[in-house]
Amino acid sequence: MTTRSRLRLVAALLFASALLAATAFATTAFAAGGMPPNIDSLDLRPGMKGYGLTVMRGQKIERFQIEVIGVLYNKLPGQDMILVRCAGLNLEHTGVIAGMSGSPVFVTGANGKDLLVGAVSYAFPFNKDPVAGVTPIKSMWPELDRPLRPVPAPQRLLMPGDPLNPGEVPKPGKRVRRRRRAQLFPGLDELSSAPSMSTPSGVASVGMSLPGGLDPSRMQPIAMPLSASGFHPDLVKEMQASFSPLGFGAVQAAAVGASAAGSAISPISEPFQPGSAISLSLVRGDMNVAGIGTVTWVRGNKYIAFGHPFRGIGQVHLPVGGAHIVWVTASQVNSFKMGVPLSDLGVLDQDRLPAIAGRIGPKAAMIPMSVHVRGKGGGTDKTWNVEIVDQPKFFPLAVSLVLGNALRVSEPIAQDAWATMKLTFELEGGYKPLVFTDKFVSIGGTGGLYQVRGLAMRVARVLVTNGFKRIRTKSVRAEFQIEHGRPMAFLEAVKVDSDEVRVGQRPKLRLSFLRPNNKSETVTLTLPKIPPELAGEKLTVWVGPASGKPFERAPPKDVNDVLDAMRDYRARNRLVAVLSLPGRSWMMRGERLVDLPAGVLSELNGHRRKIQLGRTSVRVGKDLPWAIEGSGTVLLQVIDEP
Repeated sequence: MTTRSRLRLVAALLFASALLAATAFATTAFAAGGMPPNIDSLDLRPGMKGYGLTVMRGQKIERFQIEVIGVLYNKLPGQDMILVRCAGLNLEHTGVIAGMSGSPVFVTGANGKDLLVGAVSYAFPFNKDPVAGVTPIKSMWPELDRPLRPVPAPQRLLMPGDPLNPGEVPKPGKRVRRRRRAQLFPGLDELSSAPSMSTPSGVASVGMSLPGGLDPSRMQPIAMPLSASGFHPDLVKEMQASFSPLGFGAVQAAAVGASAAGSAISPISEPFQPGSAISLSLVRGDMNVAGIGTVTWVRGNKYIAFGHPFRGIGQVHLPVGGAHIVWVTASQVNSFKMGVPLSDLGVLDQDRLPAIAGRIGPKAAMIPMSVHVRGKGGGTDKTWNVEIVDQPKFFPLAVSLVLGNALRVSEPIAQDAWATMKLTFELEGGYKPLVFTDKFVSIGGTGGLYQVRGLAMRVARVLVTNGFKRIRTKSVRAEFQIEHGRPMAFLEAVKVDSDEVRVGQRPKLRLSFLRPNNKSETVTLTLPKIPPELAGEKLTVWVGPASGKPFERAPPKDVNDVLDAMRDYRARNRLVAVLSLPGRSWMMRGERLVDLPAGVLSELNGHRRKIQLGRTSVRVGKDLPWAIEGSGTVLLQVIDEP
């Protein structure tokens, strides 16, 4: 053996010995269950050197070097920020990488022992140097012992050893103080009145602005890269616009799903250790969406990670597992890890300013969702099965993305597409399911069926944030039949035989519809019999799609009124004529009050509770084979019998 070969062998043995020592140190601290040897930020000095732990490929934990630059005291409320320069693992080229949040950092103490400093957590966008902000471990450590309140109703945890156990029995939630209706019931009035060609609320267009509002002069939490697989590229772009405001970094398609048959990637998560990659799943199954970060420390069955908040929500219960890092993409804006989420290991319990913390063992129950799309005449016939995170901030957006992706990739039609939909939300707590049926038309093809997603998102949002109580969704099912064509009808004219109607008559309305590339068609609607008490009155009749004239309802008094309002959803292919009766009605506490004496009306005008004025109406209608556009009104003068 040559001298050079001997030197290489000695160097390799020394490196292996150092790596084993670091692993042994971490393992010993893990087994002991106590706080590891650490150093306070006040005792750090510029020039002190050490190392950090993170995953750059697969699940293998590797070292990178760090040098202390200085300390920004009280940078955050009651929390210092330690500046370090990183080196090794190609960080000189990539800079600080999205996905490194939580990477533990150590320095060598005076006695030669490794001392835990904290977690890599902050960085400057566009920074040419691999300089990171480190959250001190003494700020993060208390989150391991923060007391947990009872699991919020109606969230569930699946405990180890009993995967079918629904978890703890939720306690009734606190009564919510009533607020203005617009704040209490977001989206409730919009269920039936979404514009036919609009983009759904919460789905933003993709522009050229910097992701997440990056400011090169401001140190920011290192963004969590979002791994997405099974999604059309158009949906990945849209996902970037939707998730960036929520604190996520680059959105990229994973190289392969962890559950893919024949994959070289094992779907099994290795046990958490300091430096392990951690994934937070929002959607999984035939489509996957997950955020990726790094574990800082493990103590017994608890862990801390990130060194900054996920969303700062407080106590949450979200599913976490390991991650397989496929590649690190270097970017001038924000380098990031490309990873694949692996099997669940536990649950994220705390989402706080200095760190996230959770437990290994319990699992967060997710909401199953299936989407079945078939094309008429032997086209696509495919079913997607996924699970969606049970968290109010992400559930509505996830439902919308899954629906949009299934429609986008299943039966691509360039223009003139229409879908017949049945959407079902199965609810827990003894509530009847919410079932919506409708027809949606898009002249821009299947990619333009935004109305479907807008409806699903608003329903999900009302269920989780209706102001009375959160209603847990047991499952979501969607069935679509996609066809080529433009089954639309534009209301062209409304005619009556005479503007004068007699008491006891049933006036007939003749409606003329203009059909694209088809001849005009006439539809007749017969109004209810005119009662004697309306003699001498002038009546207004509104005609159009039921979605354009939802039922007038009193402000809800409880969650059952909210659900009833959603069940009154009317499809775009249902034609209605609404006859408004004279006089006002007063609506409060879920009730409509008609023909009240003047003294009562005077009293109600000063009432502190929300009172809504309305008109009593009657309606008739019929289902048509087309989606209806446009509306009209006619005035009828009621005359008494001769």
